[in-house]
Formats: sequence, C-alpha cells, structure tokens
Amino acid sequence: MSGSQMLYFKAWRESRTRFLISAAVIATFCVVVVLFSGSIQAHADDLPVGLRVTQYNAHVYHFIYSGTLKGIFAMLVIFLGLGGLLRERQRGTAWFTLGLPVTRNELIASQVSVGLVQVVALALLPVLLVPTLSPLVHQSYPVRDSLHFAVLWCAGGTLEFAMAFLWSVVVAGEYTALVAAFLVLFGIPLVAQVRVLEPYQVNILQTMGEFGTMQWNMDHTLLVPPALSQIRLTIFALIAVGMIATALRITQRQDL
Repeated sequence: MSGSQMLYFKAWRESRTRFLISAAVIATFCVVVVLFSGSIQAHADDLPVGLRVTQYNAHVYHFIYSGTLKGIFAMLVIFLGLGGLLRERQRGTAWFTLGLPVTRNELIASQVSVGLVQVVALALLPVLLVPTLSPLVHQSYPVRDSLHFAVLWCAGGTLEFAMAFLWSVVVAGEYTALVAAFLVLFGIPLVAQVRVLEPYQVNILQTMGEFGTMQWNMDHTLLVPPALSQIRLTIFALIAVGMIATALRITQRQDL
C-alpha cells in the first residue's frame, strides 16, 4: 500500500465510527417517519400547531427535508468535519502521520475527500429510503423531489463540513473546534435575521429545506420545490473551496 493510499485508509478508519453512527441515525429517522406516518398523522390534533401535517407529502417534507432530520444532518456533518494536524497532535499521532512519505497537501486531500464522500452518502440516504419505503404504507414520494433536497443537503453539508474542518485546523483541543463550529451553525440563523442581510438569504439551514419557497400543486396534494438556484449552489461551493484552501494553507505553515 502506497503512502497516499495509506492516508485515505487512515482517514476512513478514523472517521468510520462517526459516519456509521450518523448513517444509522438518519436511516432510523427516515424509517420511523415513513412507516409510522399513519399514526403520526392520525394524532395530528395532539401535536403542536406547527407539527400538524395530514398530507403524506407534506408530512415527509416537514419531518425530514425541512424539519428535524435536516437539523440532525447538519449537526452530524460537523462531527465528520473534524480533522487536521492539530487534532492529531492532541491524540499523539501527528508525528506518525508526518513521518509517512506524503505531503501535507496529500494529508488534507485525503481527509477532505473521505469526509465529502461521507457527506454525500448521508445526503443520499433519504433518497434511497423514503421513496422505497413509502409503498409499504400505501403512499408515494417523488424521487425527483428527494433528489432535489439531496442536492441542497450536499451543498449545505459541504459548506458546513468545510467550516468545521477549518475550525479544527485553526484551533487546538479535542472539543474546541466542535464547539466553535456549532456556535457558528446556530449563530447563522440569528445573523440572517438582520434586516440588511435578509435579501441575501444567508441562512444555510433555511436554504437546505427550501423554507418559505415550497408551493402546493394544482390539486393541493403535493408540496413542490422550486427550481434549484444555480447561483446559490455555486456560491456555497466557492465558499467551501475557499475555506478548505485556507485550511490547507494554514496546515502547510503549522509548526508541530
């Protein structure tokens, strides 16, 4: 096994527990929301007003793509984004990693590549589960809509991953980067409410769920998402690339 291959294997070994737990959480949530949709909708009157959803399509959207699971996904991605040499120094493995016949660029590339593949895999889980399981409860959910939100989750998740990775490169400590990333994640919706920023829709979580832009079809049976905003997706990608490039530059200059 070459040094580069060893790095990718090492990145997977270090993150696989976090990834597998994250996948299990997302899969379990999707299964519960779909298979118990009838019970949840039957007791809609017992739920808070904001959770009273009786149409299956809206039920899935509310609990998965715009509600609880979207927030869980965003938080899980933060855990996947933890990496960098400072974190390895805390665990005492930095010297071993730097002793491998690879460059620091290759180190960052392996961690980022494995992490982004995991983010995409988590974002695609609802695509695989929701349309597949829906017929079991005599319902259906459009694969097209599931793919629509998967793209948004990939874009938002990539941005959150890059932000968490940058924090883990900048600050030392096992939990410091994690706390900093969570503060930013929960602080963005507050900042987005500033009147000057409202027209720019900077709330990542809101964009990932198409909050406020979903519309009913003519029969009032399906919530239909709008067309994907190529400009917004491009901006997300450019910001993520900028943060990863910054993390790479900082890693190259770190004295360990």
